[in-house]
Amino acid sequence: MRWFFEIPGDDDAAGRDDDDSAPGLITLPPALLQRHGALALDPGNAADIPSRVPGRPPPRPTIYRARTLLIPGDLLIPEDDQEESRFISASNAVLAGVRMRLIQPAVPRAGARRDGPGAGILGALPRPVVLAPARGEDGSARPVVVNAWVALQALREAAARQEHQALNEPAVSKITLEHLLISSAITGSGVHGHGGGLTGGPDHSSGVTGPGTTDSYTYSGGDTRTPVVLALDPPYREPADTLIPEYGRRPVVAVLDTGVRAHPWLGVGRDPQGDYIFVNDSFVVIDDAMQLAIYQEGQNAADDGDRPRQLIQQPWDTPITANPLVGELDTDIGHCTFIAGLVRQVAPNAQVLAVRIMHSDGIVYEGDLIHALGLLAERVAFAEAGDMAAMVDVVSLSLGCFDESPADVDFSSGLWLAIEILLGLGVTVVAAAGNYSTSRPFFPAGFSERPPRGTVPLISVGALNPNGTKALFSDEGRWVNTWASGAHVVSTFPTDINGSRSPEIRTRAHPAGEMPPAADLPREALDPDDYGDSGLATWSGTSFSAPLLAALIVRALLAGAVGPSLNDPGAQAATDRTMAALAAMNWPG
Repeated sequence: MRWFFEIPGDDDAAGRDDDDSAPGLITLPPALLQRHGALALDPGNAADIPSRVPGRPPPRPTIYRARTLLIPGDLLIPEDDQEESRFISASNAVLAGVRMRLIQPAVPRAGARRDGPGAGILGALPRPVVLAPARGEDGSARPVVVNAWVALQALREAAARQEHQALNEPAVSKITLEHLLISSAITGSGVHGHGGGLTGGPDHSSGVTGPGTTDSYTYSGGDTRTPVVLALDPPYREPADTLIPEYGRRPVVAVLDTGVRAHPWLGVGRDPQGDYIFVNDSFVVIDDAMQLAIYQEGQNAADDGDRPRQLIQQPWDTPITANPLVGELDTDIGHCTFIAGLVRQVAPNAQVLAVRIMHSDGIVYEGDLIHALGLLAERVAFAEAGDMAAMVDVVSLSLGCFDESPADVDFSSGLWLAIEILLGLGVTVVAAAGNYSTSRPFFPAGFSERPPRGTVPLISVGALNPNGTKALFSDEGRWVNTWASGAHVVSTFPTDINGSRSPEIRTRAHPAGEMPPAADLPREALDPDDYGDSGLATWSGTSFSAPLLAALIVRALLAGAVGPSLNDPGAQAATDRTMAALAAMNWPG
């Protein structure tokens, strides 16, 4: 495995978000947009407002959910016996002009803990608020296309004109689109899919002809996953009864991703009824209270009219296919299982907390991500108050999105606020740089240049090839400060997955004569999506560079621990531990 830190100097112009940088993700397949109630923002026909600063360039492409805006919780609290908050009422007075209205959330935001340390964190973070059709200012009722971008521009215009006291610019600047974030695994579907990487051919938006940047990372049928066999035992894991007395606890990497499936390396199996179970001191654990809170938040939005909204209903990575009649595996099935296996290889004495926020097609709702980060911050604050069994040391994020403009990065404060809270608690956040061969910042990795509240950094990670060169698909810029192996990486894949593809050739063991029964096995070419016997695969993407770096950090935490130091409570102790581990890794920040 290869990795290194890279902090460009102030005079290094590489990676600035210049107009000539590649656009990154510009759209998704129509079926995927429809499944998640999303739209692609097209700069050529995006709604504009009269008060836009002259000379400011038009927005750049992004993907967002059509019927929701992210609004901080403190703007949603009704006063006295009012049904709506002042902000919602003032917003609806403006949105009537574009025949839309906001639905006042009827219930408090779902949290895993109702009291104690960290219980107020979620209230400071944005949550999805649903848009619905409204009557016109004259009371007329006509059909309307609900579009969050149009609604947001109307609110910004009203704030610029100071039309309502409750709609002042500081308040409206906290309102954002709810972006769709995409996994950072190469899926072979190119820039018109969602796996990233440019593809060849003159009909593609990149203008690239000939071999593309992901061609060398694909296998049979254009997939980037393939089964492999590894002639090695699982990395040795110290038993809990010998490791925990020495170090106080196992260091924890929280992976916000697709959820896991069965694999012996991870301590996850299936019972006779088919339910997932954990072995004692399993490498991967889940937090049922967090998963329930994420589901409840999504259900609340769906009840308010956010349709279609795909809910995260359980912590496991399901379903394996979005189209059972065809049976082809979803693009990102096995994503978290693969990531957890990488952590097992690098830091076998650590533990992975798997938090499911990603659908098996690789899509993440920004509201779900912010909520999950807030829930993690609640958990960490509770742990640092004394119960260190619930502590999280590193958060690994193999996902991201592109903001619509550098100015809108300043507007998009909710995701950064959630991350900043974790950094302030001493938790390192490691984020994948993305696979779009662009210097345009991919968020949350693009936040790496922002100064954190404390000293703990957000680390953004690009991908290296097996020979140590930078992978052609990887994003790169001033905001990418670390590089780690991410191309043709070998790791764990669910042992309970066998897709619908068949070997290209299958024949009898010996058509010309009889064979002994033990040797009477069919002869066939590789089955490209049968992972059951090996439980291992290769895959590519910055999705896998980020957890490798996260695993190195927790390995350094163990190497530097003396006595029960991992159990020392408090944010300052966590910060000191983290910075000592990074210093041991020669972090230059």
